[in-house]
Order: sequence, then structure tokens, then C-alpha cells
Amino acid sequence: MPAIQRFVICGDDTLAYRLADELINRHKRAVTVIMPSRASTYGRRIAKLGGVRIIESERPDTDAFQSARLDEANALALVGRNDVANIEAALQAHGLNPGLRIVVRMFNTSLSEGIAQLPYCTVLSDGALAAPAFVAAAVGEVTPTEGLRGGALVVARRDDVPAREVLCGLAVSEGREQADVLRAEQDAADLVLASAVPRKPAALTPRRRLTQRHSVGAILGRVWRRLRFVLAGFVGLLVAGSAILALQRSDGSWREAIYAATLAAFGGADAELSASALEQVTLLGLTIVSIALIPLLTGAVVDAVVKARLEVLDGTLPKRIAEHVVVVGLGGVGSYVIEGLHALGVDVVAIDKSADARGVQVARGLGIPLIIGDASRRDTLLAASVPTSRALVVITSDDSVNLETALIGRSVHHDLRVVLRLFDGDFAEQVQRAFDLTISRSVSYLAVPFFAARLLGQHLEAIPIDRRVLLMADLVVAPNSVLEEQTVGDLRRPGEAWLLEVTNTLGARLPSSLPSGRRLRRGEKLLMVATRAGLARLMQETSAPPDTAPRRPIVPHDSPAYHRSAPHPRDENDSDG
Repeated sequence: MPAIQRFVICGDDTLAYRLADELINRHKRAVTVIMPSRASTYGRRIAKLGGVRIIESERPDTDAFQSARLDEANALALVGRNDVANIEAALQAHGLNPGLRIVVRMFNTSLSEGIAQLPYCTVLSDGALAAPAFVAAAVGEVTPTEGLRGGALVVARRDDVPAREVLCGLAVSEGREQADVLRAEQDAADLVLASAVPRKPAALTPRRRLTQRHSVGAILGRVWRRLRFVLAGFVGLLVAGSAILALQRSDGSWREAIYAATLAAFGGADAELSASALEQVTLLGLTIVSIALIPLLTGAVVDAVVKARLEVLDGTLPKRIAEHVVVVGLGGVGSYVIEGLHALGVDVVAIDKSADARGVQVARGLGIPLIIGDASRRDTLLAASVPTSRALVVITSDDSVNLETALIGRSVHHDLRVVLRLFDGDFAEQVQRAFDLTISRSVSYLAVPFFAARLLGQHLEAIPIDRRVLLMADLVVAPNSVLEEQTVGDLRRPGEAWLLEVTNTLGARLPSSLPSGRRLRRGEKLLMVATRAGLARLMQETSAPPDTAPRRPIVPHDSPAYHRSAPHPRDENDSDG
């Protein structure tokens, strides 16, 4: 086994940068990055990572792979934004190194299904990996509610599951700006990992969908919105005319006054030569004004009916709604987000400025009301009924557009829950401090652990909690590894990692309630939940050491030396923005 594993990454965006940082600083791997230019925005950031090697090439081809010594690499990550170029590069790389582990980022679902059939390729979608965290934030949940381990485990509020089914206290989240994960005081955690299916939270209770509302109701709603001001003026005119006529008539009859005013307004009154001058002027005024108002009334009705019918036909918003989620940006991530919200029974209104966006057809296929327009304009958000919505999810690919849209959304609904997609971590922190927009998520931050794990030959499941991510993984205690002969208690590491289950060499599954003094043995499988830094450390501790390296001493997890030997200099409180 070589002293240091080598990895090659092809790409120069935020995912490539975070992946290189993860492998170099957390997992202590050697990384070579192939990119068009080191002078690009992310090229400069990647170049600043200590120990990274950069190969400049317009695209990942055979020459670039040879320069990167791909034949000596352990794994290759193709994370460019061109699906076809990624497929071509994967085929070329396999020809150069048939034993290479290849992880490919794909956007097109049809192409991804095809390449996933290649046994040497793992296909991942960063949008699909990140979407559950956006969905959870949109409906006010701390973490997604999907089942883990094929549905055998769930993340739930402690009050929603029987105490006997709780495996691990994940976080204390109530009343905190940021969740405190994997506390030593396990009973204090209000968010737990359990083996029972919890009752569905009230926030996710399905409601009658927008698409079930009949188009006649939508047309009537549109007509009323257009006519209410015209009708108000018309009624005001009739009331004023009736009052004048009643006061001028000797008998003061309101019934006759209203009757005469109405006939005059609709052009049906006869001339009254014996009437007083004021009565004649009033009747004449009613007749003339009504001639102008009636065509206006007719035009407003026709315009409202036509526009409402067009909205119903093209799938745009048919009527004002409430308690829905507005999703802005229908790219790769937006497509998965609206699918996730729709699956929960949550009403959704989707917005994108392009009719060709990837998620437009998804929205139309699901019957989700769709608005094609600029979401950074106030009238677009008003058309989506943001003032009566429960949340605004802004996930375009432009940080400035996302922030502008979020601020406009807050201006029309001060208590609105806003979920932002932000790429730049420093910018996310500044936004949080300046505008109190605390719910921000980064697609690359949520997806990177999966890409890194697959490159390292591991399979993970993620538990996003607020702005942090816990990872669940199976690890095997290798011969002569650091964990061999350590105890179960050594795997209960507050704030970093927690043991869920041990499977011994005979295949028996032992619960996490094992005595702390029980020793671990080579070949045993550990089911762990950990922070990103905690998992990186565990992966090193469970692996067999290099043949040329001396075995490292066992360092107790509660000693100062343990924390000095952590694989990454930064705390797990790193922003995900």
C-alpha cells in the first residue's frame, strides 16, 4: 500500500475547490487538479491549497491525464459541468488505468442512468444530494425526514418516537442559533436517530393541491380582482344619484329614487320634464357616466376571462393562494427541491426567468403553478403570492440575485422564512450578520462528503442539521489499525463521533448500548455517525497503516493530544455557505 493515496480532480468550480480541500486537509491525500486555467476565480483558490498540483488543459483528455500521472492514481473525480465531456473523459481514463475508481458528476438524468451501468463508474448529482436539506429548511424542519438505511432508521424529534427506539441523540437544536451535535449528555438531545417511524409532523401534513382547483374558480377570482374597483365606482355613483333624487322628491321615497337612478344609469330612464333642475342634471349625469362605465366594465370582464384562461392552459398561477412555498430557480437543484416538496404534499409555486430551465418541464409535469419572470422584481413575487406564503426558497446560480430576491421577499412579507443558496462562505456570514437571513445552504458543501467518500471507496448517508452535516458510515477495523484493541467507549466522542452498532466477525449485530470497556476486534464492522472531521479521523484509524510507516500510538479521545492530532485544522462549525 502506498504511503499516500493520490487523487485526480477535473473541474474548476466550487465543488472542485471544496473536494480538493476535503481530500487534502481532512483526509491527507495528494491531489492533482486538471482545469482550463489557474487564473480563473476558483483556479486561484485551488492553487492556494497547500500541496495541490495543477495541470492546465482546456478539457480532461489523454494528454492531460498522462501529465497528471493518472496511471498511478487511486481515483478520479470528473466534476465539470459538461455531461458529455465527463463521459468522454471517463472512458479515456478507464483505458489508461482499468483499475481506477471513477466518480462522475452528472446533471442529465438520462445520461446518468446510462453511464451508471459502467461497473467502474459511480455517478452522483450534487443537486439531488443537496435538495433534501433545502426541502427541510423550507418547511421549518431542522433536518430531512427521509428514512436512512433503507427506511430502517429515521431522524426525528425525541417526543415523536418511543424512548426504547432511540439509538443516538444527534443534536440539541431547540432555542439555538446553531445546533449542538453529538452531545455527551445524550438525553439532552431533542433531535435523535431512532429505529421507529415517527408520526408525521404537522408542518408536513398534506393539503389539497393547487392543481385540483377548478379553472372556473380561477377565472372568477381573476374577474373579481379586475372588476372590484370599477364596480365600487359604479355602486358609489348609484348611491350618490339615489340620495340626490330622494332628497329632491316631495315624497322622499328612497325606493322610487333608487329605481329612477338605476334606470338612468343603464340608459333606460324616460325624460321627466316636470322634474326639478337638480333631478334632471342628476339623471342626465347618471346616463352619460354609465355610457362610459359599461364598456369599461365589459372590457375588464373580457380581459380577465381571457388572461385567466391562458394562465390555466399554460400552467401559470391560477389564483391567489396561502401557506405555500415559493421556489425561485429551476436548475438542477430546483428540480429536485420542487419534487421533494410536492412529494410531501406541500403546495408549491415555481419561478424561473427562462422557459428552457431544466425544472420547467418538471413543474409542468407535476402540475405545479409556474411563473416565467424575473424573481428579483417585486411584481413577480407578488404574482406568486409571497405575502401569503410560508417560505421563499431562492436557489439560482447567482449569489447577488439570490440575495436581492430574498430582500425583496422580506420587504413584502416581514416574517417570511427565507432559504438561500449561497456559494461564497464569507459572503454567507456577512449576509447573516447584516440582514438576519440565517437559513443559507451550499450545494457543494452538502455534496462534497459524498464525492470524497466514493473516491475513498466508502458509502455514506448524510444528516443535514441546520448549517452542519452529520455523516453515517460503515467502517471495518483493519488488522494493525489504530482502533484495534480500543474499546467501545473510545468511539463515543462528544462533538465528533458516536457508535451506533457493532457487527462482530460472526455477523451478530450488537447494539450501541454495549459496555464502554468492551474491546474492538479486527474484522468487526462499525456503524458510526460523525461530523466530517470526525469521520475523516475514523477512516484513518480503522485503516491498516502503510507498510513503511510505524504504527501510531493510541491517543485517548479526551486528551489534549487527541485534538492536536485531528486531521483538519478547522472546527466543524465551518460555514456551509
